[in-house]
Amino acid sequence: MGTKSIRHIVEDALQTYLQNAAGLSQVTFVAGDSNNTPTLPKGIVLCESARAPADLPEGAGNYSCSVRITLFSNADDTTIETHRSRCALVVGNMRDVAAIQDKFTQMGDASCYDVTMQSEDEGVDERSWATAFTFDVLTVFPPSA
Repeated sequence: MGTKSIRHIVEDALQTYLQNAAGLSQVTFVAGDSNNTPTLPKGIVLCESARAPADLPEGAGNYSCSVRITLFSNADDTTIETHRSRCALVVGNMRDVAAIQDKFTQMGDASCYDVTMQSEDEGVDERSWATAFTFDVLTVFPPSA
């Protein structure tokens, strides 16, 4: 019986990737199930769902994962321009599919085929800038032999 789910694997790989990504060292990224409550700026990587892709066979371990990455910056000491610059870095790093694929390979639990941005939404949440990005991450998590 497996001890990891594709959702946890995707969160861990993307959280680790973004934590070490160019230009984002000042942001602390955590996986969605983390009980860590870092100070701002922070990013939360949450794999909201994993489903079999419509055009790939079921049972082969292929998943289309809906991933939400929410970036928070303190509105008291961060301008909206700085927050949006951080957002641009998140998007730019998430467009580097080859680097994301390498991170999945390094972690060894699953493979990543592709990453597609779906949406970007912005708001203010109790004195913080908050921007949520949604990505579709196409992965394979081979069934156990």
